[in-house]
Amino acid sequence: MDVLTTILKVSRPPGWCFGPILYAIGAIHGRGPVRNYGSLLLQLLSLSFPLALVVFGVNDVYDYDTDLLNPRKTADGLEGTVLSPTYHTPVLVSAALASILILYCSALTRNRQNILPTLLLLALSWSYSAPPLRLKERPILDSLSNGAIVILSYLSGYTARGGRLLHPPAKGLILGFCTAGVHALGAAVDARADAAAGQHTIATAFSADGAVAFAALS
Repeated sequence: MDVLTTILKVSRPPGWCFGPILYAIGAIHGRGPVRNYGSLLLQLLSLSFPLALVVFGVNDVYDYDTDLLNPRKTADGLEGTVLSPTYHTPVLVSAALASILILYCSALTRNRQNILPTLLLLALSWSYSAPPLRLKERPILDSLSNGAIVILSYLSGYTARGGRLLHPPAKGLILGFCTAGVHALGAAVDARADAAAGQHTIATAFSADGAVAFAALS
């Protein structure tokens, strides 16, 4: 029971809505006929708890060392808490199973235009926190990868309704650029805490002012 509770906790329930909302926006912009409402709904739901577990759970496992020094990891919420090493393996296994589920739900569409962004979404969600890439520790790429995760979630919905990857609406891509900017602003606010915790972010590398400038350009 403790393992299940921990898995639910690290998935950040407040964040379960992000993926489905982005998917739904993309589906609305797709404007094509819905061939299978069941597969559409399943894929939308797969981007709730399962995707949140991958994004946040994997992050908590590989952030353990820096989380011990992070004063923000003291309360529930999107920042989460320090994840005991006891739960690292169960969380990673659960995240892997969640990834398989997400990919399976995409495969049900039998649409390569849909499967590709879903594959990229999963790859980016893992590589954001996990080595060897660990994009969150690579300044500028940390913000851009946040934006890319948003765009790929959007494109999963967009292609599910017949949208073509080579012709995505500009208004959908703007969501990703805005997210990259918001991430940079957040990094600017947290620059001192991140530096104290030994985290390498766009703000610790280029200063808080540099991160704000990047956000303004995004």
